[in-house]
Amino acid sequence: MTKEGSFKRAVRERAQATGLRYTEARAALEEGRRSPFAQTRPVEFAELRAHLEARYGVGITSIAPIDDDPETRPAGSWIGHYPWTLVVKREVGSPWIARVFSSAADTVGRVEGDAEILRFLAAHDFPAEKLAHDEPVSVFEGRGVIVTEYLEGGRPAQSPAVLHELASLLGRLHTLPVAGGAVARDGGAEEHDGAFFVGRPKQDLAAAMSFLVSVEDAVPPEGRETFEWLRDQVEQADNAEGLPEAFTHGNYHGWAAVGRPGDLSIVGWAGSGRGPRLPALAWLLTTAGEGDEENLDAAARGYREHVQLTDDELERLPDVLAMRPLWLACLDFREAARKGSTPAKDAGWIGWVANPEHAQRLAARATKSLRG
Repeated sequence: MTKEGSFKRAVRERAQATGLRYTEARAALEEGRRSPFAQTRPVEFAELRAHLEARYGVGITSIAPIDDDPETRPAGSWIGHYPWTLVVKREVGSPWIARVFSSAADTVGRVEGDAEILRFLAAHDFPAEKLAHDEPVSVFEGRGVIVTEYLEGGRPAQSPAVLHELASLLGRLHTLPVAGGAVARDGGAEEHDGAFFVGRPKQDLAAAMSFLVSVEDAVPPEGRETFEWLRDQVEQADNAEGLPEAFTHGNYHGWAAVGRPGDLSIVGWAGSGRGPRLPALAWLLTTAGEGDEENLDAAARGYREHVQLTDDELERLPDVLAMRPLWLACLDFREAARKGSTPAKDAGWIGWVANPEHAQRLAARATKSLRG
């Protein structure tokens, strides 16, 4: 590693040693408790339907979460996974997708930025969901709502060809110009909680810590060891800062694609913006599956068609690969703690993080193809 790289690592380690992520997560938790929107309010579909009909002058026959209907539910998902992504079936014309966002922060402005980004992508002929109206953003009960066109074809089954196409599109995305406006906003985080953890991928680590501190006082004695281990993992995690940046997607994997192989479009741009480019590729490689070398190689080759990773990115790939699994591991721990149980350390995403060989094997295999 270069002297500059060593200095950057030392700075990161110093920042982690301060416990800033913990204190930030605790502060966000306390702010959330004071917020009138701390508990997500359910969408009243009848009222939302009336709102959309009045705003756009359309008749709506039905409105429901996309994963309530077997015909529209993403393959492999479960009911309730996309509760605020709604299929709006109109009396005349093809269906729309309406996404309703939290109102605990300035999400209306953020959603306006989403619309600007979709216009940017269309101007660069990038295959993404299209806006359904010239004025696609509205405000419903204080929440930002955006309407886009419904895409036919559903989520494609994962295969080497699909992974190659997805990775090639990601590489192409990472070469687009970042001139300013919403395209240059901080992006790359998953945005599980749009109120407090919007922005760059490092916000996923702040969110992960928030999952833990939210149940800290309820962890039973037998769960303390796993809790403290996860907390240490978050503090020591690589947040990808200091690596090359680009306009990037916040949750790039198979569920981000809709359509038929060879003609896929990318959806879900709420987390997009400028940030380190490696986390999006790392998550795609992780979901490609460490047990399927053909899928992994196909994804790496697809990305390499447009982008050659730097030596620093390849060196840090194993640690960045673990970022999103760690986020999920902390989420799993929170959900278990809320139910009064303690997840096994060798189960699910916690087990993935507990075995660093997962990331090492993935990185070693992918690096061969990424180098060419």
